[in-house]
Amino acid sequence: MADDRQMTILVRKLITSNWLDVSQIRIRVIRSVINLQGHVEKVGGNPDEKEGTEAGMRKLDDELRALKGFRGIAYFLDNWIRNPTGAWRCTSKKRDEKH
Repeated sequence: MADDRQMTILVRKLITSNWLDVSQIRIRVIRSVINLQGHVEKVGGNPDEKEGTEAGMRKLDDELRALKGFRGIAYFLDNWIRNPTGAWRCTSKKRDEKH
């Protein structure tokens, strides 16, 4: 569908505008449902926040859900989990070792 291709382009733009490495995330949009798979990694910035922050993930999620035609989203990320309540939790061992 042309709409899915357009939404994929918009998702890529949102990911890069949030300073995340788009090459680490596989993006698929099927019938306006966004699927993100891979590893979240920030480009530049604070080395302690290399894998992003909870606030950053929440912002990205809000922006994705605001896209025109959005019907749903599924996250299959190696280092972040979104709880049913909407809270984000980093699951990276690197992050756990630092704190």
